Order: sequence, then structure tokens, then C-alpha cells
Amino acid sequence: MPGSMPSTSIPPRRTRTAFPAGPRRAPWRLLVLTAAILLGAAALVYPSFQYVERPAAGRPQLVYRGDVHRFPVVVENGEAYVPLSFIRDKLDPDVHWDESGVMVVTTSDKVVKLRTESLTAYVNQHPVTLEFPVILDGKEPYVPATALETLYPVASLYSQEHGIFLVRRLDIPSTVGQTGAGTVLRSKASALARRVAVLPEGEQLVVYGDTGRWLKVETTSGLCGFVPKKHASGLREEAPVAQRPSEYVPTPLKGDKVVLAWEHVEKVTPDPSAIGEMPGLNVVSPTWFHLADTPGELENRADMRYVNWAHSRGYQVWALFSNSFDPERTSVVLRSSELRDKAISQLLIYADIYSLDGINVDFENVYLDDGPYLTQFMRELTPLLHNQGLTVSIDITVKSSSPNWSLFLERDKLAQVVDYVMLMAYDQYPHGSKVAGPVSTIPWTEWTIQKTLEEVPRDKLVLGVPFYTRLWKETVEDGKTTVTPRALGMAAVSRWLREEKVTPEYQADTGLLYAEKQSGNDTYKVWIEDASSMKKRVQLVKQHDLAGVAAWRRGFETPDIWEVICETIGFSP
Repeated sequence: MPGSMPSTSIPPRRTRTAFPAGPRRAPWRLLVLTAAILLGAAALVYPSFQYVERPAAGRPQLVYRGDVHRFPVVVENGEAYVPLSFIRDKLDPDVHWDESGVMVVTTSDKVVKLRTESLTAYVNQHPVTLEFPVILDGKEPYVPATALETLYPVASLYSQEHGIFLVRRLDIPSTVGQTGAGTVLRSKASALARRVAVLPEGEQLVVYGDTGRWLKVETTSGLCGFVPKKHASGLREEAPVAQRPSEYVPTPLKGDKVVLAWEHVEKVTPDPSAIGEMPGLNVVSPTWFHLADTPGELENRADMRYVNWAHSRGYQVWALFSNSFDPERTSVVLRSSELRDKAISQLLIYADIYSLDGINVDFENVYLDDGPYLTQFMRELTPLLHNQGLTVSIDITVKSSSPNWSLFLERDKLAQVVDYVMLMAYDQYPHGSKVAGPVSTIPWTEWTIQKTLEEVPRDKLVLGVPFYTRLWKETVEDGKTTVTPRALGMAAVSRWLREEKVTPEYQADTGLLYAEKQSGNDTYKVWIEDASSMKKRVQLVKQHDLAGVAAWRRGFETPDIWEVICETIGFSP
């Protein structure tokens, strides 16, 4: 299956390359130390750099951005290997190490998977051959220099003479220059500091710091330290050698904002011929794909007739993919590189078969410890969907203290990966609430927007709005009150008000119409969703300049709602 690494025979490792011991300490160092103590304040010290002794095992020192770093380097078969901890700390905080022994690197357009001790890697689920494999040294994964230069915009140099492995970024601007005659490279910004080397005239330098009199530099051979600024010439800024990849731009929508309606599909997709006009709508999201009982398998409820109907009306189709709200099956899939690949492969196939325009991911009821794995899943899913021209969105709940329903979501990291984030700003008083209350008050909705904007950019945030409400029945027996909710669409609420002859009243604190009726020991309460409440919600989208609005769910609304959304959001066909 895609993503699984074939077993590859690797020759036995040779003994790691040993390096000659460093130069002996010269007697003049004692004299320099004595002079430094006597002169004290006369010495100008720049404390950010200090050479460390080469490790006893003879491993080269890792030099990056003008500093020697305490990340051990391994050399095998003439190839230098850097630890994953260095990559995560300095190059890519999102690099992932899977429990099954797979290293995963994701970029805007690629997903690269490398298994330890295997010369076969996978790029966007296609096998490629490596010259050297990822290895383990103890429990730490190590990446060969050749792979490092392929995965990231860096150049590397292994100098056995100096016992140095140099890594240099190619995707950021740099200050460069060259040395004059007799330039001495010192370990600190002081004429009394230890000499590192005497540099030949014209030696190329990369500058990483400037104290005014001293430059913190790195040479082409990886030596680093400080040189007097007066001994450097030709200082200039150079543009990056490697260009950063351009960001993915989703397929343009009809209109300036996302106006999406989720289409609830239990078993069979509703007959689209019975669906009326919905002015302003530009995206439909049928709930078609779900994690199945079999690990990594997807349950498919898609219907090509619905896609054809949607496209004929100018709607994009962003099929919803859920975890079936099952934390156990979710955990099994998210924690396995192979099963993540399996699920992603099926989504890619279905997206192609049904000519989809996007995928909307709705993972809820997820174990707190699996939150980072959901983020990783989205990092692996998004580039592959983008390569097929699909828009990627994810649904998030309102911030709360619930581990499985809120805290597991790494909202800021998810927002960096996907095109849109759908904030489900409803169920302020959910079905299981012990007290009656509105699905979503207007002030509470604005608060959820403000809290979410702390982590999600406004140009990616789509406000989820309810087309439904709950009719609550409060029953008092023996001094104890129990509540029973029933979800109703807008037309059903209007019918209940009419049949029960109840006139709603406006509540300033909720921003909603409220109705109540007493019947024996029972009190019925309902906070009404209608055209007036919808207008206020869409006005919040305009006020906070959000990316759009998404409604749960189509079929619960009355026809006038679409006119309200269209007019309020300023939809231009």
C-alpha cells in the first residue's frame, strides 16, 4: 500500500570516521589569559560564541550561522549525518518523527517520508531511491547530508581537516565580504581572544553579527569566530540563492467571501432536484467520507448526481471527511504513518472520481494526546490535495476546557497549513446541557470570533452559523427540574409558535427573539434563529473582515435566509 517502505538490504556499517586530535594548547595561551586578567575592562567581549572541544569520539563539530552547536554529527561511509534534533531546532520545527520509525518532512507542495535503514523514500507517495538511508544512533534519528540538501534549502560541507560539518541556509539574505592581508580569526570579539586561524587574503566571509569594531563571521571552510571590521572589505548584501515556494492559492469562488452550506447525509444524499434556489451560496459540503471500523479505511456516501447538480449551479463541492467522532479509531489512524497514507490515498482517489473542488475535515471527539497527530495528518494531507487543485478546510470548535472537544485542537498550527478554518460558533448550550439556553447568542458569537482570531488569521477564518435552534422542555417534579431539548429548523419553530399561539419577545442580552410557554408542570423555551439573527451574524463577518460564513445545515433554513446572507455579505454574482 502507498507509504509502506520496502525492506532494503544495507551493507554493514563501517567504523565511524575518526578525526585527528585538535591542536595542542600553546604556552602563549597562559600569557594571554594573564594579560586579560590584568587589562580587565580593556577587553571588548562578545559572549555569543565560544569554540568547544571536539567530542572525544572524534565527531565533527556542527557549524550553523556562525556558531558551533552542541549537536553531535555522525560520519559513516564518508557521509556526514545530522541529528533530527538539529533539524527540528534550527531548520524545521514541524519535522515529524513517527512512532513506526518514519521521518516525515512536509512543505507547501511535498510530503517526504523516510524510513530508517531504508534506501527507499516516498515523495508524495511515490518511491524514490536514496544514496544513504536515515540511521538511528541510540534513539536519535540521523539524516544524511545528501538528503538534508534535498529536503531543505541548505548547502553543507564536511571538512575532515578541520573536524567541521557546516550547514548554510540558502533561502535568506546574507551579508558577505572578504578578508584583507593578515586577518586573524579569533574565538571572541577581542584582540586578546584565542586565535582560531590566520586567514588568507581574499577569504570569503559570511557575516552573522556586527559589534561596530568586530564582525562575527563564518568562512567557506566552516571556521567561525570574529575578525576586526577594518580587515574586512567588499561588504555587501546578497539575495537568497534559493527562493521560497509560493503559497497555494485556492480556486477562486463566485463572490468575494466563502458562503458554504453543509449538506447532512445520513445514508443517501438528498435528491438535489428538490433543492430550491440559494442566492449567494457558492460552496456545498456534503458529509460523504468517514473513518470506517477497519483502520485506515473510509466509508463513502458520495453521489455523482449531486456533484453535477452543484456544478451546474456554479457551486464548488468541498466534501466533508469526518473521524466518525470515534476517538479510538481516530487514534489508531493518526498515530500510524502507513494508515495516514492509506486514508489520504482514498481521499485523493475519491476527489478525482467525483470531480471534487475541496475537502472539509471535521475531526471531533479526539483524545488530547492525539492533537499533534491531527496537525501532522493535515500537514501530510494538504500538499497532496493542493497538488490536485483542491481547497482544504478544517472545522474547529469554540475554545473551552474540554480535552476531547476543544483542547486537542492546535488552532494556530492548523491555520498555517489549511486554506480555511471553519469556526463552529454554535451549541453554546449543547444538547446535553442541564439548563435551557440558546444555541448561540450574538454577544457570545462575537466573543468566539475574537478569541479565535488570536490564533487564526481573519482571511482564513470562516464563521459557522446555525440554521437550527432547540426547543427546551423544563419539567418540575418533586422540586427537581429536568430539561429535554429538541432540535428544530427555522420553519418548524415558526410552526410551533403559530400552533401554540406564542408571541416571541426580543432579548437585548442575547440579541435573539425568545418565546416561552407554560403547560402544567412543563415550561417550553426557545431562542429563535431567523432572518434577523442571521443578519447580525453575517454583519459580524463583515465587521471583523472574516473569510466568509458556513451554515449547519442546509434544509433547516427558510428561503428568506439566503436573501439576507446575500444582501448582508455583499455578494456580487
